[in-house]
Amino acid sequence: MDRCVRWWNSEAGGAVRAGLVTALCMSAGLVLVSEVAAEAGAYAPAVYVIAAALAALGTLALGRLRLAVALGPDLMTAGWLMALLVISHGLTLGQLYALLVVVALFACAAAFTGAAARIVQTVPLCIRQALPLALGTMMVLWGLERGRMLLASPVHLVMLGDYADPLAYFSLLGIVLILGLRALGVRQAVGCGLVITAALSFIEGFWIIPPAPFYAPEGLDRSIGLFLLAGEGDAKALATMVAVAPWLFLLMILNFWGTWQALGVNVDAQPRKPLRVAALANLLAALCGMTPMTAAPESALAGEAGRAHPRAYAASTAAGLLLLLCAAPLAKELASFPAMLVPCIVVAGLFLIARTQLAWAAFDLAERTAAIALVVLVPLTYDMALGCSVATVAYVLLKVLADRAQDVTRTMRGLAAFTVLIVFFDAWLF
Repeated sequence: MDRCVRWWNSEAGGAVRAGLVTALCMSAGLVLVSEVAAEAGAYAPAVYVIAAALAALGTLALGRLRLAVALGPDLMTAGWLMALLVISHGLTLGQLYALLVVVALFACAAAFTGAAARIVQTVPLCIRQALPLALGTMMVLWGLERGRMLLASPVHLVMLGDYADPLAYFSLLGIVLILGLRALGVRQAVGCGLVITAALSFIEGFWIIPPAPFYAPEGLDRSIGLFLLAGEGDAKALATMVAVAPWLFLLMILNFWGTWQALGVNVDAQPRKPLRVAALANLLAALCGMTPMTAAPESALAGEAGRAHPRAYAASTAAGLLLLLCAAPLAKELASFPAMLVPCIVVAGLFLIARTQLAWAAFDLAERTAAIALVVLVPLTYDMALGCSVATVAYVLLKVLADRAQDVTRTMRGLAAFTVLIVFFDAWLF
């Protein structure tokens, strides 16, 4: 018994605890991505199960590479694909997944030939250093909005929420608890704050235990292989698919790499193998009827213990995700009143912001502009690929205007030109 207690309090035990907390926080994303897909006609239970299974598999693969990074569904991309392409532009789900399969095959080719690695390895230092600040700010804003501590405003960008709202009150309480316990030197501050917030929310009656909290996976035949039905839609949708494909290709590469780099996990490692894992995961996702996967921002909860023991962290995260796979009713209950999840996400964002090291004084105008563009756009759009693309274009353009084109590599010039062409092509077709 004493040995178990000592292990639980050790650094390896801390990595396991961090993995379980990460999986719990990812439950909201699993539920939301299934609900977004359901709005476009997909079968939500099957999407939820596939997302959880692929997230567990991808997290284990990244853990074998000694990366304390969880793989999860890209919620913002899923919302964009379903709302814009399926609901607004009339693509069928079969056509959408056929598009994703084709783009994922190109992404795999780029990852396995080294083209994707060459793209990301030439990204300037200013963008790399600004990524943690951009991702951390995005997580803080997203958490505050999910906890209704910030609300959309018709006059201003955002406004403060009503703290008489139980969700806003309990979310704020959880944030204060975690930060307070951490300031007092409590090693398990996140876990303690999470448990206390959960207990208070349950006592106050904001959560109930569903009568059937677990169920066997069902409806997979209604999701797997939907790309085979691409020919059942309108042929005019081909123009939309052609317009979106280049942007999706860039998104699959930059979203994963940007989040991975922002998390500061083994950033000196060669990116080829992680990019291959992400590309294969996205190909499996498209074949199984899922939207793209990316590095989960909740991985910021890994902490020092998770980064020191990445395989233990990955194993516990995957175990938590597999448990959630059969616990969709419980996950939906948590997502309906996320007072326990919001504080963890906000605090993880604050951890990333605190670790940001920007060599601001050493940057020139082009580098400062690129960093500012990234830090502003990512939190406002929740789109890592868009932020990286705009920052790249701004960097290249200002370097050329300042007669310092020799500082810009050919790959960076090609990436900037490719991004500009995508924008004009999309604008022309849409």
